[in-house]
Amino acid sequence: MAVTGSGTTTAPGGPPGTMTAGGAAGSGEAGQHGLREVWDLAPGRLRRAAAAVEALRGRGVYLAPVRHHSPACAVAVRRAVEEIRPATVLIEGPEEYTRLLPELLHEETVPPVALLSLPQPAEGRGDGASFYPLAAFSPEWVAIRAAHAIGADIRFCDRPAGERAAAESAEAAGGTPGTSEPGTGEPAAGGPAAGADPEDAGTNPGGSRPADARPGGAGPDTAPEHDPFARTLMSERYLAHSETVAALARRLGCRDHDEVWDHLFEARTPDRLADWRGTFDDVFAWAALSRLDYEDEVLAADGSLEREARMSARVAEASENGTVLVVTGAFHTLAIAEALADLPEGGPVRERRPEGGYGPLAEGDAWLIRYDHERLDGLRGYGAGMPSPGFYERLHAAHERRFAPAERKPGSGPAGARAAKRRKAAAVVPVPPSAGDSRTLVTAVLVDVARAAAEREHQVSTPQVASAAEAAARLADLRMRPVPGRTDVLDAITSCFVTDDGGIGPERPLGLAIAEVFGGRAVGRVPAGAAVPPLVRDARERVRAVGLDIDTTLPRTARLDARRTPSHRARRQVLALLDLLDCGFGRQLSGPDHVGGRGLGLIAEEWEYCWTPVVEARLVELSHLGASVEAAAVTLLRQAEEELRSAGASAAADGAAKLVARAAVVGLTAHLPRLVTLLARTLDTDRDLASVTSGARRLLGLWRSRVELDLDTVPVRPGAGGGTTADAGFPPGRTPADELLSLVGQALATSAYLVSDAGRAGPDDEEAAISTVLELRALVRDAQRAWREAEAGGETAGATGDRVPGSAGGAPRASAAPAGGSSGVTVAAIGGGTGTRVAQDPAASVARELVRLRDDDDAAPGVRGALLAVGSVDGEVPDDLLVARVRGALRPGADPALAVRFLGGVLRAAPDLLIYTPELFDAVDGAIRDLEPEAFLAVLPDLRRGFTWLKPTETHKIAERVAERTGRRASDVDVRVRVDEKDLAAGLAAERELAAVLARDGLAHWSGGTP
Repeated sequence: MAVTGSGTTTAPGGPPGTMTAGGAAGSGEAGQHGLREVWDLAPGRLRRAAAAVEALRGRGVYLAPVRHHSPACAVAVRRAVEEIRPATVLIEGPEEYTRLLPELLHEETVPPVALLSLPQPAEGRGDGASFYPLAAFSPEWVAIRAAHAIGADIRFCDRPAGERAAAESAEAAGGTPGTSEPGTGEPAAGGPAAGADPEDAGTNPGGSRPADARPGGAGPDTAPEHDPFARTLMSERYLAHSETVAALARRLGCRDHDEVWDHLFEARTPDRLADWRGTFDDVFAWAALSRLDYEDEVLAADGSLEREARMSARVAEASENGTVLVVTGAFHTLAIAEALADLPEGGPVRERRPEGGYGPLAEGDAWLIRYDHERLDGLRGYGAGMPSPGFYERLHAAHERRFAPAERKPGSGPAGARAAKRRKAAAVVPVPPSAGDSRTLVTAVLVDVARAAAEREHQVSTPQVASAAEAAARLADLRMRPVPGRTDVLDAITSCFVTDDGGIGPERPLGLAIAEVFGGRAVGRVPAGAAVPPLVRDARERVRAVGLDIDTTLPRTARLDARRTPSHRARRQVLALLDLLDCGFGRQLSGPDHVGGRGLGLIAEEWEYCWTPVVEARLVELSHLGASVEAAAVTLLRQAEEELRSAGASAAADGAAKLVARAAVVGLTAHLPRLVTLLARTLDTDRDLASVTSGARRLLGLWRSRVELDLDTVPVRPGAGGGTTADAGFPPGRTPADELLSLVGQALATSAYLVSDAGRAGPDDEEAAISTVLELRALVRDAQRAWREAEAGGETAGATGDRVPGSAGGAPRASAAPAGGSSGVTVAAIGGGTGTRVAQDPAASVARELVRLRDDDDAAPGVRGALLAVGSVDGEVPDDLLVARVRGALRPGADPALAVRFLGGVLRAAPDLLIYTPELFDAVDGAIRDLEPEAFLAVLPDLRRGFTWLKPTETHKIAERVAERTGRRASDVDVRVRVDEKDLAAGLAAERELAAVLARDGLAHWSGGTP
C-alpha cells in the first residue's frame, strides 16, 4: 500500500496515507513517521483487507475504489487502464446498463448524461425514477471511454435496478431496527436513511447541506426526500455520516466532508495524481475506516450486502478470462476484497451468492437521457459525489491538459488484440507540471465569477480579482495544501469580492454568479437515434415544432396571445398538453385559465417552461399511456372519466365540466362528444347546487373562448378513402360550442330544482351557500346574454350551411340556441335529445326560484339578506321594501344571531347599500345600538366578518357617518383596534363597575347617566 507522504510503497498491509494533515500535504519523512506510528492502532480487519487488496493485484484483479464525480479518481482510473490494460473493466451499476454501452460510446454522446431506470408495476414501487449520472469527470465515464480505447470488455456488474427498487420498497414498508422505523422508511435515530445507497457525501445527517458550504452551490438546499433527483444509484450517505470522517474533519480543521475530500485527494500535485496505486490505496483506507462504523445488519437491511455479493461474484467470473479492473464506489471495496480473498469478514457477502451463480447479465428497460450540471450539483439537493460540478469539470480539464498522447499497446485480452487492429489509440503520460497551472485555473474561475457578477450589476474590479487569487494561494498554503481547492477559492471570494452587508446569499447577485460558475450550466447530449420511448420523441418533436427552446435547462418564459395569434395558440396547446401529463415541463404564470375558470377576461398569458432530465424521466414513466403526447393525454382523460363514473359522487358535475375544459384546452375536440354526454348525464343526477353552478360557469367560459379554442367548428374524424367526415358524436352540423351552450341551459334547469337547498344552510355552511346563489344569479344573467349573442351572431345558420367567420376548416354551424322563450333556449336544444328534465325557460325558472327563496322567512337568513341586497341593486326590490325587510329582521326582540346573519348576507352581496341608502344605515345603526352588551359580544365575530366586505374607502365613509352621529372625529373612529372578544368583555365589565361606583358617589352624570 502506498504511503501518501512520500509516494513510496510499503509492504502489503502497510499504512494508508490519508489519516494526517502531514500525509495529505506530502510533508516528507515527518508525515511518514506519523503514519507509521499510528498504523499499529489501525483495526486488524483493515490491515487484513489491505493485504488482500495487494494479493488480488498479484492475481490480476485490480480494485479501483472511487468517489463518484471525483476528478482525482478519474485521473487514477485512466492511468490504471492505460498501465494495466485489462481484458475486462467492471463498473458498479445495474447490469442492464451494459446494453446501453454503444450509446454511451457514441461520438454524439456528450456528458453530463444519465442512465435512467424506472420501477416496473410488479416491483411495487411508484415513487419515480432512479438516475445514474455521468459527467466528464466521473471515474465511471472515464473508465468506459478508456477501456473502449484499448479494446477491453466493459460490463456493469451491480444488482439490477428493479431488484434494488423492490428491496428498498420492502425494507421501507417493514422497517428494520437501526435503519428505519417500521412502515415508514424514515431513518431511525443514528441510522442512515432507509433504502439509500450507502454512500452519501451530498447531505448532512439532517438531510441538507451545511450552511457554510452553500457558496459553492447554485441555490438553496433541497432535502433529498423532496428532490426527484435525490434517488440516485450513486449516493454516498454512509461516508458523509461516518463518525470517523467527522473526527478526521475536526482534526484537519475542515468544515465538512467535502472539504476533507478536497484536502486529502483533489489538492494533490500532478505527480501524485499519476500514482494511481497510491490514490486507490488512500481512497480505500478512507472509505474502509468509514465502513467500520456500521454493522452488517444495517448494511444487509438496505441491500448493500446483496449488491456486493453480486459484484464480487462477477469479478470472480471475469478474472477467469484475464486481468480485471473493478471500478466501484469506495464504500463497497472493503466487502468485495474480503469476499474475493475468502477472509472471515467476507462471509456475510459470500453466503448471499446463489449456489449456481447469477447466470447471464440481467436485462431490463433502461434509457440514456440528457443530464445537466444543475441536477448534478450536490449543493442543490443531489446526494451523490462531488458538489460544484462546474468547478470540478474545470479542474479535471486542467488535469487532462497535463498529460500528452502516446501510442498505446493492445489490451491483454482478445478484445484488446482486435482493437489494436482497428485503431492506434493515445495513452497519457505525465509532463512536468507548470508552477502556474493551479494559479491559472483559480484566476480563470475568479474572472468568470467577476464577469457573471457584473452581468448582475455587482461590479468586481481587476485588483479585487488579483487579491482573491493571491488570497486563495495563501489560504491553501496555510492549510497545508499544495494547490488551492474549492473552499480556498470560495473563501477568497468571500474575503475579496463582498463589498456590502448582503454577502453571497443564493438570491444576491454575487451568490448567483458563484452558483453559475461553480455549479455549472452544461447540458449533455445524446445521439439522435438513441433508444427512447416514442412518447419522449413525440414530445420533443412537438415542442420544437412550435418554437419552444429545449436545448437548455434554464427556465424560459413564453408570452402568448392565443386569442389573436394562431402560432401562439399552437404553442399554448402543446404547453397545456404537457401540463396535463404532469411531466413538469411548464406551468402557467398568468392569463386566462380555462380549466380553473379564472382570468377569462385577460388576453395575454405567460408560461414558464424548462426541458430538464426530470421531464424526460417523467415522460419515460408515462410511456405506457401511449406512443404520443396526444395518446397519453387521451388515456389520462379516460382514466379520469372512469374515476368519475366509479365514484358516483352526488357532486360530480363540476368534475365532468373540468374534463370538458381540459379536453378543449389541449385540443382534443374529437373526444368532446363523449365527455359532453358524460356531463349531460351527470347534470341529471348531481344534487349539489355549487357543483352544478360551477360547472355551468366553466362551460360558459369555454363558449366565450370558442374561437380561441377552436370550438366553433364541427369536429372531424378520418373517413373512408382517406377523407374526413363530421364526427357522429354530435347531432349533424352541431359544433362543440353549440353543445356547451346547450349544457349551460341544462345546468340552469337542474339548478332551478336545487335552489331551495341553499335555504336550508346552517351557520357553518351559510357563507358557501351565499356565494353559490350569488354566482347562480350572475350565471343566469351571463347565460341570457350569451344566448342573445348566439342568435344575433347568426349561429342559427348551420341548417343552410353558412360559414362562420374565423372558423377553422369552414365547417357548417348549427343553432346553439333556437328561438323559443325569452332566453332563446328550447327543451330540445337544452336536452340534446337525451331526455333531460328541463323547463321551457331555465333562466326564468331559476330567477323565479331565487325570488321564492328570498321571500321565504324560514330560509337561511344570510341567504335571504344576500338575495334581497342584489335584488335592490338590480332594481327588482324598491328601497322602501329593502329598508322594511332589514328593519323587520333587526327589530327589537329578534334573535341577535339570526339578525346579524341576515345583515352579513346583505353586506356580503352589496356592502355599498349601507352607504348610499340612508334609511338602511339608520336601521342598522339603531339595531346595533339596541343590543344588550352580552348580546353584542356574542354576535361581534359575525358583525366583524360582515363588515370586512366593505372596501377601505367605504369603511371610511361609514366612520364619517358614525362620527357625525356621536360627535367625534372620523379619524378617532376609523382606526384599526387590535382587541379580541375577551378584551372587549373585560372592558365592558370594567365600564359597568366604574359606572356603579360613580352612581354610588352621586356622580352618575359623569358616565352619561342621570345625576
